[in-house]
Amino acid sequence: MAVIDASVYIALIHAHEPDHDRSWTWFERTIAAMEPIRAPVILLAEVAAALSRGVDDRALARRVVQQMVQSRAVELVPVSLDLAESAASIATDHHIRGCDAVYVALAQQLADCLVTLDEQQLERGAAAIVTCRPGE
Repeated sequence: MAVIDASVYIALIHAHEPDHDRSWTWFERTIAAMEPIRAPVILLAEVAAALSRGVDDRALARRVVQQMVQSRAVELVPVSLDLAESAASIATDHHIRGCDAVYVALAQQLADCLVTLDEQQLERGAAAIVTCRPGE
């Protein structure tokens, strides 16, 4: 089981990302093994922002968000007050950015590994949960 962050999802869908092949291979293996992949629902906004800003393609951002909502490949988990409070504690205790702390808190709540390409999440998140890059 895994929680993924926006960096991994962006690498999955954008072939020009340096970690595209690694992320895609990991994703295919995880899906084939029928292991659940989860993310907090904030993934939608983070992916949309990254695509809209990064590749300056609003239409692509909207299509990808629509696909994410319709697909069952990644389970989108609502951010409850309990999850938000856990994220706030993690952000405070481990000096992790706000939205990044939500991913860490969800992985902690689900006792899952956080799969990320974000160096800060990998390093600082490891104090609270198991973190790894795709394929590790």
